[in-house]
Amino acid sequence: MGLISLLLQNSAGQMSVGLADGGDVLFQSGDYPELKGVRNIEVNVSAALAHSGKSIADIECVFVDIGPGGLGATRTTAAFANALGFARDISIIGINAFELIGFHAAQLTGKPVVCIRPAAWPSCYVGKFENGQLLEFAFTDQEAVKVLLAKTKYSHAIAGKVSLKILPEDGGSKTFEAITNSASVGSFLEVALAQYSDRKDQRRVYPITEAL
Repeated sequence: MGLISLLLQNSAGQMSVGLADGGDVLFQSGDYPELKGVRNIEVNVSAALAHSGKSIADIECVFVDIGPGGLGATRTTAAFANALGFARDISIIGINAFELIGFHAAQLTGKPVVCIRPAAWPSCYVGKFENGQLLEFAFTDQEAVKVLLAKTKYSHAIAGKVSLKILPEDGGSKTFEAITNSASVGSFLEVALAQYSDRKDQRRVYPITEAL
């Protein structure tokens, strides 16, 4: 039996919960119609345990999406992860949402990825996911995002939440739409396990929007 891990993703505006044994996914909430649109973490986690034949006592690590993204949802999920970690004295490892959606989009397209999510108008969070790493993660404005998209329109896929029409230097116009705003549980698990050995002593996480 491998590491029994709970995976919580909520910054995209929809709750996604996974449970895994090592590299094998035991449960993913997206497979269950009755959980569609259910944002209650306790309901989702209880379903994960029931369908997997596991209990809270079996969980050895919690991986949690810490944004950037919806502040209320991200705070709530991080708080749940911290409480569970404190109660069970287990590792709580926060993963940047752009690492998750960047990895997933790269798997889908075979391209490097520009990750974008809006913050308070007119600001955005932006980053590049290239060669398996999140690079140039920053808090910036929409004009800077438009410049970046114009430069990478042929070379990069786009992940996150964006719908911008820009006027490229070569004329015409182009509307940019993200191909995904969330990661699959399988992608989340792969990113998480790659970080586990270096971060297994982590016991508390903070949403990115509170750490910047």
